[in-house]
Amino acid sequence: MKTLLQKMKQSHLPRQVKLCVCAGMMALCMTACDGDGSENGVEWKHPSNESMPEAFSKKESVPVYAEQWHMPKGFLHFTDRWNERVRRHVEQALKTKQAEQRDALAAMLSLPPNSSEYKAAQVRFRTALEGCRQLARRRNRGQYLAYMPETMLPPNLSWENGLDQPELGSPEARKGGTMHLTLQRSFPSTFRIFGPNSNNATRRYIYDDVDIPLVRLHPGTGKLIPGTADRWAVSDDGLTVYFHIDEKARFSDGTPLTSRDFITALYVRTSEYSLEPFYGDYYINSFARIATYGNHVVAVTLNSPKNMPAYHASIPASCTPFYAEFGPDFLSRYLWRTEPTTGAYVLDPDSLIMGRQIGLKRVKNWWAGERKYTRYACNVDHIIYSFIAEQTKARELFRIGAVDVMSARDADAWYEGLEIPAVHNGYIQRVHFSNIWPRNCFGFHLNCSRPPMNDLNLRKGFHHALNVQAVINSIFRGDYTRLGSYFSGFGDYTDESIRALPYSPEKAREYFARAGYTVEGGDGILEKPDGTRLQVVVSSRIDAMYSNCMNLLREDAAKCGLDLRLKQMDDTVFYTKVKEKNYMAALFSWGFSPPLPNPGNFFLSHLAYTPEGLPAKGTSNITATASPELDAAILATNEVRTHEEAVKAHHRVQQLIAETASWVPGWTSSYWRFAQWRWVRWPDTEDCRFCPPRYFDPLDSHLYWIDEELKAETLKARLSGKKYAETEWSIPLPETPPTTTQP
Repeated sequence: MKTLLQKMKQSHLPRQVKLCVCAGMMALCMTACDGDGSENGVEWKHPSNESMPEAFSKKESVPVYAEQWHMPKGFLHFTDRWNERVRRHVEQALKTKQAEQRDALAAMLSLPPNSSEYKAAQVRFRTALEGCRQLARRRNRGQYLAYMPETMLPPNLSWENGLDQPELGSPEARKGGTMHLTLQRSFPSTFRIFGPNSNNATRRYIYDDVDIPLVRLHPGTGKLIPGTADRWAVSDDGLTVYFHIDEKARFSDGTPLTSRDFITALYVRTSEYSLEPFYGDYYINSFARIATYGNHVVAVTLNSPKNMPAYHASIPASCTPFYAEFGPDFLSRYLWRTEPTTGAYVLDPDSLIMGRQIGLKRVKNWWAGERKYTRYACNVDHIIYSFIAEQTKARELFRIGAVDVMSARDADAWYEGLEIPAVHNGYIQRVHFSNIWPRNCFGFHLNCSRPPMNDLNLRKGFHHALNVQAVINSIFRGDYTRLGSYFSGFGDYTDESIRALPYSPEKAREYFARAGYTVEGGDGILEKPDGTRLQVVVSSRIDAMYSNCMNLLREDAAKCGLDLRLKQMDDTVFYTKVKEKNYMAALFSWGFSPPLPNPGNFFLSHLAYTPEGLPAKGTSNITATASPELDAAILATNEVRTHEEAVKAHHRVQQLIAETASWVPGWTSSYWRFAQWRWVRWPDTEDCRFCPPRYFDPLDSHLYWIDEELKAETLKARLSGKKYAETEWSIPLPETPPTTTQP
């Protein structure tokens, strides 16, 4: 490139031509650096394992198996650095907790025993006391990162393998073919799995839905099944989980998975080069110790006992040779490199069109190809994702057969959008899939730290003044349902008895009167005797659907004496205002994932206010909910050991959240709707009807397959005018069998 530019300068071409040609050459160079197969792109191959430096110096005392490890540059002495980093953290955290304990005790001694302030101090004391116990126990364990001889593995461990759960998929599944799909989102700005901008919407298609963790949840029963670990055992105190790594486990590049790769993941993710603060907090605050016992056992110690400890102790692994060039330029060097996974698919350079398309190809001789729970999964050879922003264009590609499956969750897409000949003639099938998945807590979050929402009576009146069911019936044609609990969709852990307060002008006005709004103005809106108008401004991101919903809600709210206003803003501005508690009411939601709710992040009192009594900015307790009783209930969820105890504890938390009235439940769907060409096939066995219910989108399961013979038959029939029966699949939850409707 440099030589070409020099020759260009020496040529006799006009200056403007030189500038244009040079600019074009530079653009070509920049494109190559953006991942078209260059040394920093997806076709990059990592060097051999032996080319990396040895992991430990001769002076370091480690078992024989670890002496043979080769690790990325900069790893030498990392163990000492990490242990010192954690030691300082534990010591400082212990001092802080001891100070909190003393302050809380002093407050308790100076307050009336039955006062709310006393109860709040009591909760702070209990929290600090338990924190001190955990930190002291953690400090006394010694090394936080350790390499142990295999002979030191505790004897008489009770190993589990999770092989007693139902099979996934169908023996009739056929391997081969290509699945074509569309993504209505922006092309990712990086293929890195961690670091800035890595947590983009496309990441799950490349990594999260593909990679196999140490253990997984069976998507049908919710029980633990093997991942890359073929067995695991839990210590008697419930804190340490021992994972035995399947010796057949391989990364997609063929590199064997060993305990070394879990240490590599810790090293690169917590490095200053990654600019990823999340993982430093994750490892330090979640785990008391990580130890290896030979190349195929990794032991993870939790800070506190948890229900399903093996699930919570499942730490990530990273292919060690892939990070051979890890260093200060990590963000740019690895911008478009794709990390090998233990899953069945890897990004395909031949299918990559930067800015427009990504493709996955099935790993040849995949190590888990004959394993229970995965042998009938990941059947297609290729998956092509096209980035298409315009919904009309995506629908047209689907209608002509260039796309195999199209999402149709919206009422317009499901009803009018599928009133097409290809559906009526049976070439395209409609599918309504009912699922069990944690629902987003979509609804009206109320800021309890500022008037008027700091009044419980007004918040309850606000609940009764919102006719959410009318929105569901009108905008969503009755297909959506009203949320109840803040943590819905968690199966047994969700308290289904919790219901949203119904729309009632009478009850709304009753509560508003208790809040002081007793005078009705000339336009029917309530006021306080001093003239303060009952007006609530609801903030939201810019969305036309929200505007339509709020227009309906405003009309019915006015009947209750409430002046409801909507203020929409850019996504970033809106999110910032919500996190800073700079709003009155917000149409907002958090996204949750299985298996358990995590109420502490969203409702603990210390995340609502600073010690000085000011609203705490930047925390996830955006409603500024502060309740000693709720704090105690949340802490109790961290102390349970059994499933039954966890269910009871989480139900109690959800009941107390409902009593705060700090959140008005919105709407959700308990299904996924899509349309598919009839050559897309799904399991139909006694244990796996279509797809297990613990998937939000059935495509995430990778249990489908392409019937190439049926595809050829269908395309031939379409050309000849032959028709099939119009078909709609209705897949309910497992209690009842699926039905096929032929209108």
